[in-house]
Amino acid sequence: MIASVVARPTANPSSPADEYIPLRLNDRERALLCVLEGALSVSEYTDRVDSVMAWRGARTGRAVEELQEMLAYMTGLAVAASLKVSHEPCLEANADVFREAFEVGRRFKGMNPDKMRASYGKLIYMLQDATAPDVIRELGFDPLSRVQTVHAELALLSCLDLLEEPELPLAASPAHSAEAADAKAAATARLLARFADGDAERAVRLERCLLSLADHACLVEAHVSPVDTMLRLLRTHFSPASTSVGPGGAASASLQITAGRGGARLSHSHASQYAYVEQSLLLWRAVLACRAELRRAPRRAPAEVCRAVGGRCSRSCPACGLSPRRTSSAAATGCAIRGRAATACRARQTSAS
Repeated sequence: MIASVVARPTANPSSPADEYIPLRLNDRERALLCVLEGALSVSEYTDRVDSVMAWRGARTGRAVEELQEMLAYMTGLAVAASLKVSHEPCLEANADVFREAFEVGRRFKGMNPDKMRASYGKLIYMLQDATAPDVIRELGFDPLSRVQTVHAELALLSCLDLLEEPELPLAASPAHSAEAADAKAAATARLLARFADGDAERAVRLERCLLSLADHACLVEAHVSPVDTMLRLLRTHFSPASTSVGPGGAASASLQITAGRGGARLSHSHASQYAYVEQSLLLWRAVLACRAELRRAPRRAPAEVCRAVGGRCSRSCPACGLSPRRTSSAAATGCAIRGRAATACRARQTSAS
């Protein structure tokens, strides 16, 4: 996936990534986002559940108590925001509201990486614990749902053909001038007239999809443009193999580094350092361009990686099924085995010599 993006000059709003592009929030969802952020700001979930003492006691029970308190906060804030919620004391009665609010938070973070910096980690830890079978049994519902995407919304509207329209790149691309904005608005109007069939509600939903594609294109452009600038400067002022003459015929500076000089930890020739810098920028460009796909990629790390982190693992891993204390023990045991093997190997080398 990343290799195919390295050579991609610009973000294409109608690429297969539409399946991963999140849908823009509507007015109700923005109100739910305020409810979620308010509840996260007062919740002390990670302080109480992820403490050392919590691992020594009944952690599941503590997690359930904190989750119930978090849901109670959300219920109160939703009532204050005049959202339609059930006033029954049973939290399960508002399961759909809670599930929607958690989905809105995850979708909003995907569209705005610079937001929820202090609270998103708490939300993810909370949802990781909330999906455990014991916790779901205590809560009475599963709080997770799939993130709404442009592709899924268009499928509900039976308008997937919209993604193949030749005018879509114009309607869903960033506008950098008044003329480009006018052309974009005209293309959007033509697409809505063609696919909305005179239905006002359908037109609103289709326009939301187009705006979501435009949001994604603007985000990718904002992230990729600085990397493209660095690549252009690198290729303009430095030659790949020679340090005497650059691409434009002017003298080219050297990128050679030597370990111990200027903070360098390695020794690279000019050609090696040029290739390293160029490949690093191309890789970073590909990662930024594929950010929507990478967010939806499976997050299950291999068991060996989880065992290697030892005590840093704060939760049970689905790949290896080890709790943090067991993970630390396994990592320590592995280190001890590798240490004994290395000692034996050195002893055999000494006796052979």
